Amino acid sequence: MKTLRIGLTVMMAVVAMAMHAQLNDSISTDTTLWFNQTQQLGEVVVKSPLPKVRTNANGMKVIIAGSELEKVGSSKDLLKRLPTVKSADDGVEIFGRGAAEVYVNGRKLYDMKELEQIPSDQILNVEIISNPGARYAASTKAVVRIKTKRPQGEGWGVRDELKAYYNNAPGVKDQLDVNYREGGLDVSAMLNGTLENMKTGAYEVMEIYNGGQRIEQTIDKTVQRVKNRNFGTRLQVNYQFNDNHSIGARYSFDRTPYMKFNIDLPSLFTSNGEFFQGSESHIVKPVRSYAHAANMYYSGKVMGWQIDANIDGVWNCTKTWNNTEETTILPSYSSTSDGLKTSTVSTFNDAAASLFAGRLTLEHPLWGGSLSFGTEFDATRRTEANINPVTSDGDSKVDENIFALFAEYRHQLFQKLSAQVGLRFESVSSDFYEWGKHQMARNYSDWFPSVGLSMPVGKVYMSANYGMDIARPAFANLTSDIIYINNYSYQSGNPYLKPTYTQNLSLSASWKWLYVMASYNRVKDDIQIRNISYSDDNPMITLLHPDNLPAFNRYTFQAFASPTLFRVWHPMWGAVVMGQDYETQVPDGSVKKMNHPLAQFMWNNLVDLPHGWRAGCDLMAMTTGEFSTYRLHRPCLTVDLSLYKSFFHDKLECRMKATDLTAVRAQPITIYSYRNLYVKNDNHPYYELTLTYKFNVANDKYRGRGAGEKQKSRIK
Repeated sequence: MKTLRIGLTVMMAVVAMAMHAQLNDSISTDTTLWFNQTQQLGEVVVKSPLPKVRTNANGMKVIIAGSELEKVGSSKDLLKRLPTVKSADDGVEIFGRGAAEVYVNGRKLYDMKELEQIPSDQILNVEIISNPGARYAASTKAVVRIKTKRPQGEGWGVRDELKAYYNNAPGVKDQLDVNYREGGLDVSAMLNGTLENMKTGAYEVMEIYNGGQRIEQTIDKTVQRVKNRNFGTRLQVNYQFNDNHSIGARYSFDRTPYMKFNIDLPSLFTSNGEFFQGSESHIVKPVRSYAHAANMYYSGKVMGWQIDANIDGVWNCTKTWNNTEETTILPSYSSTSDGLKTSTVSTFNDAAASLFAGRLTLEHPLWGGSLSFGTEFDATRRTEANINPVTSDGDSKVDENIFALFAEYRHQLFQKLSAQVGLRFESVSSDFYEWGKHQMARNYSDWFPSVGLSMPVGKVYMSANYGMDIARPAFANLTSDIIYINNYSYQSGNPYLKPTYTQNLSLSASWKWLYVMASYNRVKDDIQIRNISYSDDNPMITLLHPDNLPAFNRYTFQAFASPTLFRVWHPMWGAVVMGQDYETQVPDGSVKKMNHPLAQFMWNNLVDLPHGWRAGCDLMAMTTGEFSTYRLHRPCLTVDLSLYKSFFHDKLECRMKATDLTAVRAQPITIYSYRNLYVKNDNHPYYELTLTYKFNVANDKYRGRGAGEKQKSRIK
């Protein structure tokens, strides 16, 4: 609470300073103008700011240009301050929906680090689509579309960002972007490098029941140290013939030549409260990986038809070596003289994947509205080989082809009511192989309808949306190979996993800076990790594997307010409440209801200070509650501070950030299954200093929309 008081004190102090400076400037300016101007009555123009938040048939649109949000920093900093956005760190997440795809001027972002490269003052608006229509893949949960201002400047442009951080261990990242523009030609290249060091810890308790007896496995204070050396590069060429035609190509390469995990894993086993067995494991796990990605596109307008065509290819490979040295501590009455038994297990995993995808979209005015339709095709292959002397070796392959057709029609009725109706058809065929032999084939086809309605009621914008989406399991979860963790923990996939289907219904309303939304989700075959016994002969060994859950309902209510106070203080208050009616079986054979609601409250603050300084103080509180098979046991409160300043006419930017100063962001949770697992992660404050130099930098004109985006996330 001391840190909280400090954070609140700092916030109120900077607000007072900013108000004082603003008042002095206002008095001085107004006084000077009054005594030096000729008093003459003329035309009076009354200006009213546009609403920052407007709902539509897709979701909501937030106007950025001309608002105070122009000055928050990067687009990543901007997204964190928009309604319904849960996170924008490693990826953008939307409350109640999950991970979102991000588009900038119609181009799908492959690397979320690009969000840090787009200044907020170059953004016109941001559209948040919580129920995507038929033109998006059925597995898309949400979409964030960013529209920027027209690029300015030609010739050479340079941007370099150096970031140093400390998260219980030091790390540094650097990214250099160079671009050249002349006429319709736009060429850019990127090179980045990372020297990353991390240290994390966790405390786990596994509850095991066998024949009415409760066996408790405790993994006490697991410590993991990671050293990562990574570099990546990207080359992009774009040519815009005129406003109606452009073509382009992009290639990127990412390489991790060195990543090493060192894990200390002490375990203690008790049976009915008495010592049964102990274990000390030291795991050394080197990882090597690389990934190639390429995209080519054409975007044009011919005789009233808008045409967008994309071809994508992805190739990646990850090799993992795992060397576990394990010392078993036996009871004093054991036949081993010193009560110790040491063993070493070495395993190897080699996973590779490739993807070829194509997408074609056509759009044309029709009957006073707009009709769009198109097709999409994805061909994916993933192979995985395992060498495991404890369980068994494995060699598996998955081939999957997805063909889709979609159509969407938008029209405005009665001059106010906007309607959008869409239908998407997806056909999937999958083949599974073990040791080169065909084991199983799965073929299924689905229709995915979507409907969106919106209209203003007075000064309030109302919206209603319905849609259905699918979440297909990651290919790594479809293998039957078993991965060795230690003597008492194994992990495997599940080739019989079914996709998760979710039906979504939402109602929303916005008024100026106020936004509220209520949503209902019917979830069928949700995929979660189950903890079961690996063998009846030895119930001590736990097998972790993914499985489908029974159908259940989920409810979400959100409310956000983001006014501007005293012209310099830009707060955002938010509240999100999530509930469900899920039931699960626990180890003792009983059924547990998981229906306690989970609430999260946010209070973000951004204050404009004199001389171009900007300060932020963000608070987030979360209650106890349940989500899916998880229960959060303890409420938490986190405090984040930030400070920003630009120099030399915005060519040099400096950002300082301190995240989770209370170090309680990681709540203890219990994952309920056939064996309950209690987990409490260590948490440490995160400090970051970023220096960015920019010269003649503008947003690129690349308009490739990308194809096979959801497949790319599944083959990793």
